[in-house]
Amino acid sequence: MSDIKTAGFKSSEVFASLKEAFDGQTADAKAKLIKQVNGIFEFVIKNSEGKTETFTIDLKKAGSVQKGKGAAKPDATLSLNDADFLDLASGKLNGQKAFMSGKLKIKGQMMLATKLDTVFKQLGGAKSKL
Repeated sequence: MSDIKTAGFKSSEVFASLKEAFDGQTADAKAKLIKQVNGIFEFVIKNSEGKTETFTIDLKKAGSVQKGKGAAKPDATLSLNDADFLDLASGKLNGQKAFMSGKLKIKGQMMLATKLDTVFKQLGGAKSKL
């Protein structure tokens, strides 16, 4: 079982899948994705019980997905609840609409968050619409 999966957070399964997909890529594919995105994303996910968990996707230097805060300062911090993250990652929820309605809060480089679409498509095969 992955150290990313967290009980009570369905979104942790998405992060675990992203980590698996990223770890399975060739060095060239990783380098290409890092060059394309060039950012560190920190997700603060709140579950239905009101607990929060942090996940970090580093596509600037390390090229990793991890539970908790990353070693480097994030370029964009996204805060949303567990169910909304699942909808966002699967493409059921549009990122702009989520942001405008207050379901998604972004601190830092807002335009960088739009590159998450690339991450979800290349790694997860999901249909994210960020």
